Parts: sequence; C-alpha cells; structure tokens
Amino acid sequence: MALTILNTRLIDRGTTLPADCLRVANGRIVSIGGPRIAQPDDVRVDASGATLLPGLIDSHVHLAPGSTQLAATYGVTTQLDMFSMPEVMAQEMPRSAFFTSGIGATAPGGHPTIAFPPFPYVTGPEDAKRFVADRIAEGADHLKLIYDDGSGLMLDLPTLDAHTVQALTDEAHAHGLTVVAHVSTAAAAVTVVECGVDVLAHVPSDLLSPADIEALADVAVIATLGVVGDGFNGPSGQLPLLDEPELVARMSARWRQLLVDQSRRWMPPEPPDSTTARVNTLALQKAGVRVLAGTDAPNPGLVFGASLHRELVHLVTAGLSPAEALVAATNAPAEVFRLTDRGRLAVGARADLLLVDGDPLVDITATQRIRHTWTAGEPVLPEQYAGSDLELAGLRFLGETTARIMARLKEQWPV
Repeated sequence: MALTILNTRLIDRGTTLPADCLRVANGRIVSIGGPRIAQPDDVRVDASGATLLPGLIDSHVHLAPGSTQLAATYGVTTQLDMFSMPEVMAQEMPRSAFFTSGIGATAPGGHPTIAFPPFPYVTGPEDAKRFVADRIAEGADHLKLIYDDGSGLMLDLPTLDAHTVQALTDEAHAHGLTVVAHVSTAAAAVTVVECGVDVLAHVPSDLLSPADIEALADVAVIATLGVVGDGFNGPSGQLPLLDEPELVARMSARWRQLLVDQSRRWMPPEPPDSTTARVNTLALQKAGVRVLAGTDAPNPGLVFGASLHRELVHLVTAGLSPAEALVAATNAPAEVFRLTDRGRLAVGARADLLLVDGDPLVDITATQRIRHTWTAGEPVLPEQYAGSDLELAGLRFLGETTARIMARLKEQWPV
C-alpha cells in the first residue's frame, strides 16, 4: 500500500524537519517534502495539527504471546527482548518487530530463575563459548547477562563472577553481538563495564559518584524508571497507568482488569523511592551517556506499548528534555543495537510510524494522544488484537508466570 501523510509536523532525531509531508510505498519511506510528493493513487492522510514520529522502540521487555501486536497498537513498533525462552520467541510474530537475547546468562539459581521454567545456567568462564553458540543457534540478536547478587534489594542471590562476565562478553563480541548486562548497583555497573559490556539494562538504584559516571561514559544505559514509578499504587490509590485516559482508552477490557487486579495486590506501606535512579539518569545523560527508553514489561503495572509512553514521562521528570526523551525511544536504541532500518524518519527507513495529536517536543504526553500507527506501511488496527486468541494466550502466559513466581516464593519463605 502506498500512502502520503500530509500537513504534519515531522520529528526525526528529536528535531522538527523542514517538511510537512511523507510518502510510503512497499513498506518504506520513499520521499519527504511538500504536498507534491503525493501520487494519484496514494491513500492520503490529512494530519493537520498532528506530529509524525518514527515508530517507538522499547529497549527492555520480556516477550509474551501477542506482545508485539499489543505494543504496535500504541506505536511501539520494535521491542528489544532481554530474556525469553525459545518457545516464546518462536510463537511471537512478526519477527521483524522484535530482537532478542533468548535465554540470559546467569549463575545456577541466580536472578531471574524464579520467573522461568528450567533453563541453561553458566557455571564459569569455561561455559562461555558453548552458551553463546547455543544462543546464536536459537536466533539471539544480542547477549544478555545478569550480574546481580541481590544486595540492591537486600537479598542474597548467586551471581556470575567477573571472570565469567569477561569470558561471555569476549565470546559474544567475537560473534558481533552487543552485550547487555543486568545490574542494580553502582559497583556492579562499574565492574561489568570494566569487562567490556556495551549496555546496562537498568540505571543503578544507589547514587553514582563522579568517578562511577566517568567509568560508565562509553556505554548506553536503559533507564527502566517505570518499574518502580509505575509498579506501585500512586496518589489515586491505583497503578499510575490507569490514570492515563488516552492510554487506557486504547486498552482492552482484559488488560484494564489485570491492572485493577494488580492494584489490589499487597503493597508496601511506602512505595520504593525512585529519586536516586532519576538523579543517576540525568547525571549520565549530562555526561554524554546514551540513555535508552525501556519498560521491563510485563512487570506489575506495565503493559506492552502503553508503558513506554509513561517511560518517556519519567525521563522528562528526571530532567531530560522532551527531545532527548524521544531520541531515547527512537534513533538512540536503533544506533546502539545497530538496527539500521528503523528509528528514523528518513528515506529508505521502514515505514514504522506513529501519528499523535499535538507537539511532543513541547509536551511529552502528546505521544499518548495517538491518531494512527503503521508497521511497514500497514495500518495497525487495535480491534484486531482485543479479544483475539493472541490476547488470551498472552494473559494466560502472564498468569502462569505469576503463579510460578508465587509458588517459588512460598517455597523459600513458607508461612
């Protein structure tokens, strides 16, 4: 299908382009300019008062059945999966809408064993070659490793040692893979960066010193501020995503009910404080570190696609400009993960597009006022997801995962 989007603000790499029309053919952007680029047989979309963005990229999810389809209804057209089992990867389509680590590298019994069925562990440096080869055979696009002893959450978990992190990183780099490391503390972040990893999967929860920030200068960081910011009830007494009317309006009844149910789960008397993570995020951004927008969906309170719009709000609240937040969800992750065909409004790029009312360079919440989304030039129809077999399979998968986690917790802390 060929279409031309007319009379719109075009934002690429966080700046407004000197054009107001964009034409798509054969799933690609073929021209950018004025009204004359439209061809006689094109579908024409009058986008007066709206802004056209590249399809958004969520740099941190864990796949579930139908998650790519759900995310696309919110204009999140690419997801970077940071730990999923091969059977989930095989079911999820289209393959062009996500990139995956497959199974992450962790020590026996280490994080996130509690959330998954049995999977291969890494016991030491000697396992690195086999582990990386197996992930590549499963279709991995990057390597995820976990370096977290639980101390950031006052837990005691087995974890990889630095020699094993180094061996995994070296082997992955030998095969051209980007290496992402899950960490939760400043000390762990510095250690994995010394081992050569490329991306940190979370901003540390304890305060980074100036020396720490200098040590992290050459890596990218996926902020995931919404894990805390949206995972616990807010002032309204419910999960914050439920207080976003534009996002909730696009959400199916079953997902809304899931959020309501999660709002009623046990909550600590005082929700965790994300102030330090926000301070760290801004300090890293100011130091030139590439901050990427990622949600860690489907943690409690997070919904594929919808929560990335909330993550943009968290980044701006932390002190990034709206332009910097948009970069964190478009061209920055595309460049860090070498996704050369997306994240841009540029001739030749995939026509993954998000059309929103208003100007997100002025008000970042404008990204939530969605008019249309397209993947490879084809319109996304939210009604095709709601009530579908994919939606039911995804919610069933999340229910089974939650039950597995609760059973493991009861084993560890019997009442």
